[in-house]
Amino acid sequence: MTSALIRPAHIGDATALHQLHCATWREAYRDLVPELVLERWERDGLVTWQDRLSNPAGPTVWVAHRGGEAVGLAWAEAAGPGRVRPLELAALYVLAREYGQGTAANLLEIATGDAPCMLWVARENPRAAAFYRKHGFVADGAEQVVERWGDLPIVRMVR
Repeated sequence: MTSALIRPAHIGDATALHQLHCATWREAYRDLVPELVLERWERDGLVTWQDRLSNPAGPTVWVAHRGGEAVGLAWAEAAGPGRVRPLELAALYVLAREYGQGTAANLLEIATGDAPCMLWVARENPRAAAFYRKHGFVADGAEQVVERWGDLPIVRMVR
């Protein structure tokens, strides 16, 4: 299979990225977060995507597409002063059918390059943690719980 094409997203991608984000969350977190969290994101998330993509000062959101369909997304942003790394991978999601196709690896490369970086991953998502380890990230012992995601425990990984 050929690689998915990746480009910067724009405001016209808001609906497609919202739908993709909802689909990837259902695939990845179905058993980790309450249904109420998924329903809330499906109901309210489009406005967040519209705001994110219309902000000229915001980070670049990268969208991977195959045959005109959005199949993955990623973005990284400055972590801020006093953080363990200067760059944070804020999101990296691909549809399950893209697993093993190189789409996630290509999105990671485009979003972060080889910069020192941090990210947060669900503690009970071994597939994602293994992917990040393959790309040089290690858990540094930091953990937190995200209340708005149904008290989802997450762990920090750094490289």
